[in-house]
Amino acid sequence: MKLPKFLFFGLLAFLNACQPAEIPTTFSIQISALNSPVSNSIRGMSVVDSNTIWLSGAKGTVLKSENGGEDWIRLATPDNDSLDFRSVHAFSSTTALIVSAGFPAKSYRTTNCGKNWNLVYENNDSSAFMNSIAFKNELEGIIIGDQINGRHLILRSGNGGLNWEKIGSIDIPEPLAVENGFAASGSCIAISKSGNLFIGLGGEQARIFSSVNGYKWEAITTPLTHGDPYSGIYSVAASGTGKIIAVGGNYINADSSHYPIISLDDGKSWNTTKGKVNGYRSIVTYSKTMNLWVAGGTNGLDMSTDGGTTWTKFSFQDVNTLRFLEGTTKAIGANSKGEIFLFNFLFKKD
Repeated sequence: MKLPKFLFFGLLAFLNACQPAEIPTTFSIQISALNSPVSNSIRGMSVVDSNTIWLSGAKGTVLKSENGGEDWIRLATPDNDSLDFRSVHAFSSTTALIVSAGFPAKSYRTTNCGKNWNLVYENNDSSAFMNSIAFKNELEGIIIGDQINGRHLILRSGNGGLNWEKIGSIDIPEPLAVENGFAASGSCIAISKSGNLFIGLGGEQARIFSSVNGYKWEAITTPLTHGDPYSGIYSVAASGTGKIIAVGGNYINADSSHYPIISLDDGKSWNTTKGKVNGYRSIVTYSKTMNLWVAGGTNGLDMSTDGGTTWTKFSFQDVNTLRFLEGTTKAIGANSKGEIFLFNFLFKKD
């Protein structure tokens, strides 16, 4: 689907006056609509560097750009038009894994830019639903799925996703009656500076599972909004500097604001932030370049320039997912219409 190249330029915002001197106090944000070859929902995203981005979504959609989002190609995938690839993890411009949500649950791996895909995991249980994939290095990764037969599905790979083993239920906290992950952006897994793994869940509670190596997991209950099958933690992100932030809410009530949660001690404890985000948020992400947090959802986006303490809505653009391009002030976002956007944060020194 071809979109206008330039969506809008605007929004002058004033940042917290108590920011450190090196943080600029004014900025503008340029949002450009990129040319997308699809109109299918996009939820998965993996950014390799400032040029290489992989996207995935409904009806077998897998897209790749090698020039920072200026151009996109649609890759042929197995089971084309039938699987919903809610999550993708790319190691490079040639090697990536995609994970489907719903039945049958499958994961494929490519090492030749998507020309060929190898099936590396399949679950034919009618309850199978995989939410997210993440790797802590080139070898060690996990996949989180919904409950099957009253147990959470966590898979671990130690060889770059070539093989997957199911973690035994004895090593996973017993699930609540209503508790699952969310596949809204393929980002309910985060990896902290120390290499610990975190999985955000929702339902009757908003719990986070944590693990050092992916084998044995512990649970902690957090104060993020919860209480029904649609509420809880949708996205978790780590700054690489010690902070971890999670957002979510209730996706059937897009305008319901909530307090994100933050951990300053590598996930041992979680507290609500002082400020709310202005709606359901399916994605939270961090820019080390700008020391900037951004959370987005179907009714727009919020940012935090004070480490997640307070949040300001800066756009009504709907997104499912968003990631910053490494070493730049730019981010790529995408939504349920297959639209892809470039966000450029133009900071100005006073």
